Amino acid sequence: MDEDTINLAKELMSQVYAVFLATIDEHGSPYIRAVFNLRSVEKFPKPAKVIEEYDKNPLSIYISTNTASVKVEQIKKNDEVALYYCKPNDVKGIMLKGRAEILDDMDLKKQIWDDKWKMYYPEGVTDPDFTILRIIPNYLKGWYKGHLEIKL
Repeated sequence: MDEDTINLAKELMSQVYAVFLATIDEHGSPYIRAVFNLRSVEKFPKPAKVIEEYDKNPLSIYISTNTASVKVEQIKKNDEVALYYCKPNDVKGIMLKGRAEILDDMDLKKQIWDDKWKMYYPEGVTDPDFTILRIIPNYLKGWYKGHLEIKL
């Protein structure tokens, strides 16, 4: 495994606030949006720490979202997704592809919960519209000082 590429991925995953998530829509076309990066140590220190302890795979991706969101509906129909992390000013980027799963782990939800999220989930951590997605990548491609690529 290419250690430089893995280190770039871990660096970006710990630093950037948002990640771009691509799902597949009902027409078979990509549907891209920005989502919170729960591994961002600065923006989400508590969730990032919990996730690091919960999942020993440093490339596993966790996203909080609304259960009723378009992305969740699309993932239920086709769980293949791609994500892109980048620092444009540093000309660094990494794309990860894998399968998304909808987690129903209330203990994990309680551990990563942030009260600031009540603006999205008014009932708090038990809000039925609060969902966690996990993506375990099987492919990684990066751009920094040249082309980087790994099948995980």
